[in-house]
Formats: sequence, C-alpha cells, structure tokens
Amino acid sequence: MTHSGPPIGIYYLMVRSAIQCVAWFVGSMVVMSFLEHQVHRSLMHKKNVFSRRLRSFNKMFEHHAILHHRHYSKVFNDEPVAAGEDRHLRLSVREGFLEGLPIAALLATISLEGAIIFEIVVCLHHCIWNKIHLEMHKPEKRFFGDWRLYKFLARHHYLHHKHPDKNLNVVLPLADYVLGTTIRASRSDVRELYRLRLL
Repeated sequence: MTHSGPPIGIYYLMVRSAIQCVAWFVGSMVVMSFLEHQVHRSLMHKKNVFSRRLRSFNKMFEHHAILHHRHYSKVFNDEPVAAGEDRHLRLSVREGFLEGLPIAALLATISLEGAIIFEIVVCLHHCIWNKIHLEMHKPEKRFFGDWRLYKFLARHHYLHHKHPDKNLNVVLPLADYVLGTTIRASRSDVRELYRLRLL
C-alpha cells in the first residue's frame, strides 16, 4: 500500500516553523514591552542628550511630558477631538517601523522571519497604542471599551498620569512589573476609577 500524502518530514518542518514563529512573536512582545517602557521613561519624560540636540526628540518630549501631561494632569479624559487634532495622543506607525529597522537588521543576521515578526509587532503595538490611548483620553465608546483587558490597561495608565514616573507601559505592562515601576491605586484613585467606569 503506497502512502499518497505528504511525507512526515514536511509536517515536522511545518510544525517546527509554526513554533518558531510563535516564539519569535512572544519574544518580540517581551522586547517591545521593555522598549515601550524605556522610550516612555527616558525620551518622553526626560530631557536628554538627544532632546537637547535633535529637534524631533525635543518635539517628542514637549508633546508628551509638557502638552499631554499638563492637559491630563487634572482630568483623565474629555471630549473626542477631530481627526488631525490628536497628535499628542498618537504614535506614528511609519516612524515606529523605521525606528525598529536597526533591531530588525540585527535580528535578520540570526533569522529573517524573526526580523519580519519583530517589525510586525512594532507596527501592531503602535496601532493598538493609538486605539486604546485615544479611547482612554477621548472616549468614543469603541468596541473594546468594556473589555476587562482594556479597563485594566486604562486603570494602569490612569495611575501613570497621577505618578508620571510609574506605570510607564501603555500596551504591554510586563516591563513595569519586572522593573518595579508599578503603583497601587489609593482610595481616592479607586473612587475616581469607579466614576470613570474603569472598575
């Protein structure tokens, strides 16, 4: 009796390739969490050598630490804004892709699929940041607004606005827990989170 299907070796290679892709995706998410944390902490909240010398880095610092945090220091959310007026709430997916290229180039020396998956994770992170960050500060009752995961991230970010050196992750809070930069809500925070319907 002859075997008409693909050889077993093909299945093995397919499963191995799928496992490698999942591992690269999970690894890229972990790396992205730490990148998000450090960029937010060191570039968006602190004046540094880059922001003093490069206009684009200074603009990033001013838009976030000054404009964004000044506006949302007393109130966590307000009315939705027209398209184009939400720049301080959004990340550029294109810029994220370009900024990820040096890391992707290094990964490509080990694995081309790893490099591609890393860039996919960077772009996915920026897209998710834009959606949830807008909903946090300019709620429009988006479809994910009642999800437990979204409310957890919104509570995490609410506390960041109360304590700018804490809860630095927005999308992937793993690094906050590993690096010890989380903070617990006070009683007054809990009351406000109930009022905002985030609890």
